[in-house]
Amino acid sequence: MDHIFVRSDFACRHEYRLVSVDDACVNQLKERVYPRNPDAHVVAKTKRARASSPPSVTAGSGDVAVAFVMKGDGQLCLHDAQSTRSVRRVEYSNTMLLATRRLNRAGRSLICESQDRCTDVSNTEGTITDTGTPLPASRIRQYANDVVVASLSHMFDSHVAHPQDNVLAVLGESYLTIEELEGTDGSRSGSGAAGPSGRRYTFAQLARVFRSSPAELAALLQDIGAVVHCGHVRLLHPALMHESLRAVLAFLDAAEPCDASWAAAREHLCPSVYPDVVLRSLEAVYSAPRSASEDTKVNDSVVLSGMPALLNLPRMLVGLAGSVFDAHPDVVYRTLDTGEVACGLPLETFATAWVEAIPSTLFGVAGIPHREAAGAQKILLEQLRGYVVVEPRSGGFGGRMEEIAWWIPKESLSIDFPTRLRALFELRPHSWDQVDLQEYLATLIPPDQSFEHVIVRYTREYRIPGQPVQYAPLA
Repeated sequence: MDHIFVRSDFACRHEYRLVSVDDACVNQLKERVYPRNPDAHVVAKTKRARASSPPSVTAGSGDVAVAFVMKGDGQLCLHDAQSTRSVRRVEYSNTMLLATRRLNRAGRSLICESQDRCTDVSNTEGTITDTGTPLPASRIRQYANDVVVASLSHMFDSHVAHPQDNVLAVLGESYLTIEELEGTDGSRSGSGAAGPSGRRYTFAQLARVFRSSPAELAALLQDIGAVVHCGHVRLLHPALMHESLRAVLAFLDAAEPCDASWAAAREHLCPSVYPDVVLRSLEAVYSAPRSASEDTKVNDSVVLSGMPALLNLPRMLVGLAGSVFDAHPDVVYRTLDTGEVACGLPLETFATAWVEAIPSTLFGVAGIPHREAAGAQKILLEQLRGYVVVEPRSGGFGGRMEEIAWWIPKESLSIDFPTRLRALFELRPHSWDQVDLQEYLATLIPPDQSFEHVIVRYTREYRIPGQPVQYAPLA
């Protein structure tokens, strides 16, 4: 396989076919780019193929850039600089032919005639891409013949996919503690070696292993409050995040609405209580979205002010729930067959501690019901979908049903659909409501497929009039 020609309108097409080639062939790839300006010189260079490198624009070659990068082992991922696609292998009964254009007799004669005017003519018996002077684009077919050099039957089909979102499971191997931030943990702050707590990653290393584009990965890391410490991307320890969240909420709750701000919280707590980076990370996770003006309004009429206007209230509720499981003395731990560890508390114990942790000024605001409102606990627990699983259990005192709340964030679960589903049914074995199950599995389903069509391949579906759709395991 000497040459592959790509049509000039390739970028405008929405159907892409990727071919499998041997490593020996990839290592010998030579690219010759024909610029749009026919009078410009041919840009030629030999590149070493690196499938792990993110896409980047080729310097000095105009609009030439890497189109896609494919990576992965068992399940392939295809991404450009901004979006991610999943790849599946498709076997066609027919074959795809790869052809190269070689000079015919008329083309070789034209090149010979131009030798007197051009001193930079290279091998005229080679392919058309080896000429020092490009032939007129309108007459290439007249001077060249298409010669088939290879036939391929292994093809890949790609579809738009959600970026990989379980970065917590990877960065959670080496959390950043307050002692390490302050340099009191006994380790050298400039050391790049990972300690016994787990491996550490640079952004480039994460970009190579994660099934997402670099831009999507950067947005995700910012969204979860990741920081760069000694050149490595790190997450603050959950205990530190939960403790500092409660401190910020206490400050904002006591401040006058006109004086409440994240800047004021940093000025009050940094550096005497926490390093500035802790509050910066906290703000990235729990601050209200700047572009979502509807988040600061209630019923399109009441404008929120003070603490409610500064917070992403659903995330704040999730963060406080995590702090309860992190600090409560009665927490039990359960290792699932898939390897994840869930933290459990009796539902009433968890709900009581969680509601007490919510600042009183937030009740009755933006979907948070009043403490004594009818069904308040059920409404609040709906805010924890995708993070807390409630498991009914029998055998309590007097044979009554007990319920256990398990803390298992969706970002910490496997990105393999059957594996994640198996973990969820291990926590709640009998049945799941559709809305609860969909919150855990939605990011694993391609955007062009529906949840209902995918989930029935792995579960039994129950539809009862007047009740939510429910799913049970097949076996």
